Parts: sequence; C-alpha cells; structure tokens
Amino acid sequence: MHVIIGGCGRVGAQLAEQLARGGHDVVVIDADPESFDRIGSAFNGETLIGNIINKDTLHNAGIERANAVAAVTNLDNANLMAVQIARELFDVKITVARLFNPQREESYRKIGVTYVSGTRLVARAIMKQLDIDTYPPHLGFTEGNIDIVELVVTEKGHGMTVSEMQNRGDLRIAAVERDGRTRIPAGRDKLVHDDLLVAAIRGGHTGRRARGLLKSPATSRRV
Repeated sequence: MHVIIGGCGRVGAQLAEQLARGGHDVVVIDADPESFDRIGSAFNGETLIGNIINKDTLHNAGIERANAVAAVTNLDNANLMAVQIARELFDVKITVARLFNPQREESYRKIGVTYVSGTRLVARAIMKQLDIDTYPPHLGFTEGNIDIVELVVTEKGHGMTVSEMQNRGDLRIAAVERDGRTRIPAGRDKLVHDDLLVAAIRGGHTGRRARGLLKSPATSRRV
C-alpha cells in the first residue's frame, strides 16, 4: 500500500517504521523538519516537510495513488480536516484520525470518520488498574495474528443469530451495543441492522462468507 502519515511525533514515527518494515510505501509529512529525527535509521520511506491539509503537499506525497492516510498530529482539527480532504477530494479508501478530545467521539462517528482516541483508551486502562477487583485490560496483541475490532451489522446481516454470524464471519463476538446499551450476547441472540459489535478476528479480516454482512463502523467499506 501507499500510505501517507500526517505528523511525525512519537506515534507517527513508530507507525511509519512499522508500516515500512511491513513492506509498504510510506510518506511522512510534518511541518517541523527536526521531527523526522524520531524515525529510526532503518526507515526506507520518504519524509516531506509541509502541512497535511495543504493540497500541494498532499499532491507531492502522492495522494492520488494513496491507499491509506493516517492523520496523527497533536491537533484534532488538523487531523479531521486531513482525513476529510483525503476521503472527499481524493477518494482515499482508508483514513484514520487521531483524536485527543473524547467528547468529540460521537460527532466523529456521525460524520463517518474513523478515529483512535488515545485519551479514552489510556484513561480506561488506568481506571482498570486502579480497581483491584477487575481484570487488567488487554488493548492489543504484540505477537500473533488476532485483532480486536469494531464491526457494524449490515441490512443483509439483520436477523442472524450470534452463532450464525460467528460461523459465517470466522470471528468471536464479545459484546453488542444497541440503542446505547452494551451487553455480552448469547449464541442464540439475534443481531439487528446497525448493531455495533466488538469481536476478535484473525489477521484484521473476516472470512469471505461474511462479505456484505458486516462493515466498518465509520464507512460503508465492507469487510
């Protein structure tokens, strides 16, 4: 994939290194040339001085052929504008914005922006650690090929039971959110169009038999 990363802070630098190590074509954009010092010497991608919401900068980064854009600066507004420009003007299929203010999560969901809210993740992890009666949280696997993801039930998946969806999707559903309430489902429970699922899947993708049954919560791009 050709991936453009906006922002070369600690997150952007680490993301760039990991993607490049995985064989992807990576361009990192930042207005501060000294920020690129955070990237390791083994990085074989491209660095570009500029503003991630500037069209000329994006053109120089190869936005026309980009498969993905990740906006991870320390400014929520810049990140939001960058992914909207990528999606609406250049039809980039995969976009992710870093979000610092968790109060904006609902508005991001409503306008269909895929985001990662580090503030909320860290706060919840610390709260769990402070409560001696709870299990420690598991935010991700450093090894292996299993991802914890959010998925939305499409109209085609409406009426399927949890067991049927798990068999068709090669996934395991841990929670279902509906009408603002979240619960742990039983296998016989029926799913409803627009249910938000938290599930474990292999390699970031559901099975082929699940095509059309599930989609990303922020886009209509089916998995």
